Amino acid sequence: MYRSELKYVIDYNTALIIKNRINKFLEYDKNSDENGFYNVRSLYFDDYKNTALNDNLSSQKIRKKYRIRIYNQQGDLIRLEKKIKHDQVGYKKSCLITREQYDSILKNDYMSIMSEANDELLEEFLHYATMVHLKPKVIVVYDRQSFIYPYGTVRITFDHQVKHVMNTVDLFSDHQIGCPTVEEDQIVLEVKYSGYLPIHIKQMIQQSVTPRQSVSKYALSRMRSY
Repeated sequence: MYRSELKYVIDYNTALIIKNRINKFLEYDKNSDENGFYNVRSLYFDDYKNTALNDNLSSQKIRKKYRIRIYNQQGDLIRLEKKIKHDQVGYKKSCLITREQYDSILKNDYMSIMSEANDELLEEFLHYATMVHLKPKVIVVYDRQSFIYPYGTVRITFDHQVKHVMNTVDLFSDHQIGCPTVEEDQIVLEVKYSGYLPIHIKQMIQQSVTPRQSVSKYALSRMRSY
């Protein structure tokens, strides 16, 4: 299902004001801790032409990128994801992969797991990776506070301490060195919804933010890591 996605870079005080407004109507994501937080680590892939990066920087209407994501630095839930952007809307496909499959992908050993690919997305990724020489490019790390509107598909997230890892592309490395992708006092606010955004939620956010921005944590991280 296609979703609209609004993004803003805001400061801590603005984030606090918005959170105080929306927490009367929205609830924490059920997978978060008691304060609504969980840690996200995403490993992004690109080809030898840096197509995903260049498509983003040039604002191509149709673009895609692949990533592998884990939560709270744990290996029990490893997701392969494909994000597709079509003008102002997009959608995401995902599947679970095993730690063994992850290790093979990290080594660019796509052929060894081709025969055991038991999901359409994994099979697509392996074929595409082999064809265009996809390689791991950058890890993006942040602490996400996530709010869910119980009536519909609205999700509002605040990404704190957004960093990119400079010294490794292994999500499970114990020696990651992170560098800020945005200023340390800045927070990336994302508003995601299908169909329409309820007017009272829209007003609570727009009272405090500037017009929507084009913010890609992946593109910013790649540019900062050069």
